[in-house]
Amino acid sequence: MKTGADMHIRNKKYSYIKNGLLSLVSIVLIFALLPLQVLAKDETEASSQAIRGVSEELENPVQGLLDENPVGLPEIQGQAYLVYDTLSDTMLVGNEYDTPMPPAGITQIMTILLALETLQLDHEITIKSSAYESIPNGYVRIGFTEGEIVTVEECLYSCILKSANDACMALALEISSSEAEFVKKMNERAIELGCTHTHFSSPYGRTSSDHYSSCHDMALILEEALKHPEYIKIATSLSYTMEPTNKYNDKRIMNNGNRFVSTPQIAYEFYIGGKTGYTDTSGYTIIAGAEKEGKRLIGVILHSEDAERRYSDMMNLLEYCFSKYTSTKIEEQELLDIKESSVAQINAAIEGTGLTISSTKLEHLDYYSVPLALADIGYSNTVDLSNIVIQPDLKQQEFVIPIDRVFTDSATYRIGYLSVEIVNGSIAAEAVKNEEKKDSFDIVKWIVIILVVAVLCCALAFAILLFFKLTRKRKMKKNHKNPTIL
Repeated sequence: MKTGADMHIRNKKYSYIKNGLLSLVSIVLIFALLPLQVLAKDETEASSQAIRGVSEELENPVQGLLDENPVGLPEIQGQAYLVYDTLSDTMLVGNEYDTPMPPAGITQIMTILLALETLQLDHEITIKSSAYESIPNGYVRIGFTEGEIVTVEECLYSCILKSANDACMALALEISSSEAEFVKKMNERAIELGCTHTHFSSPYGRTSSDHYSSCHDMALILEEALKHPEYIKIATSLSYTMEPTNKYNDKRIMNNGNRFVSTPQIAYEFYIGGKTGYTDTSGYTIIAGAEKEGKRLIGVILHSEDAERRYSDMMNLLEYCFSKYTSTKIEEQELLDIKESSVAQINAAIEGTGLTISSTKLEHLDYYSVPLALADIGYSNTVDLSNIVIQPDLKQQEFVIPIDRVFTDSATYRIGYLSVEIVNGSIAAEAVKNEEKKDSFDIVKWIVIILVVAVLCCALAFAILLFFKLTRKRKMKKNHKNPTIL
């Protein structure tokens, strides 16, 4: 018969075995997870090296107006204005062009853009009451009713020709589940287009302190919309007839409300699309694209005080810029000589140092704009290598060299960059050897880790079997107790 002391000793024995097995399991898990930790660390380091190794994309310097003091510029009544050249991505003339201001109805350009990018013209929309219930009194509507079925094309004509806010909301709610979700899309798209002074809070331009944009940003949005031929077609249509629907028995005849199209006295033959707007807060706003002799300009005027004056001011602005500025295409062939001469000078400077040019990259503008007067005088393309300081002890170094076009009157324009990468041959060779050694070490390291894990797994399996064997033996002894003698 076993005493209480015997039972205590045996329980203590099993406790030691149990704790030992738990410790062994912990050790095995640590070593089993070690390869994953090493791999994660290696991947992180590789990712960091990749990020460091990738050259940053060359960008043009932040550009102000091409002409800060234009001679003979027509007087503009609007508080802010801008003319933007889409071909050369250049702001030609302007005032307060980056000042955030309420844009009113020209906001609809962004909604129209998203609709053109997301929906098919023949896609049918079933009007929801939320498409018109939240629109303030006094805002223009086409008169849609709940349950009415219309097409995307009909909504676009209603927006562009009549500035119908309910049609604009119908497009927004067809793209997103709510107005708030659609507004989020508007702001995300604005950022993608490069807008930096814009925040929308409604699809159609409802007055609000957190609804604003700038001349420059609105020009970028219209530039993108004008890439859609459907938009230009609708914006330049004199009228459109909407057939009866399931909820409206008569035809809806829409005449284009833009006077560049509808009014002979103001009609502008080069107009290709745009929008107007008005609220008490924003005043009269207008945005217009015009195309002439292969050039596409976009004009924006914000906070004008007169509905008709904004049209004449816009036409005068656009015509002034068409006549005073020109865009010139830059051919890469004409920059090859300056690239070759720059490379030759750098090669001469590093001769005998063990350095070598490993790569070169030439990037330049497709077009650049200048005052028309400069187009007829001579120019030269130049680079300045005097600020390049080459360090022989570096494994790798890269230089980004500006390329300028200098006219005979000293007017200078940045038109591109030449990137030159220089490597140290001996250091690079040593780095390759070190990398090979590192790879060999990594292979050995992985083999050792795998072997250790395999041994520990075997030990763990043996310990588990031992534990179960002892447990089973204990149970058998417990079930076969000696009979009690009375």
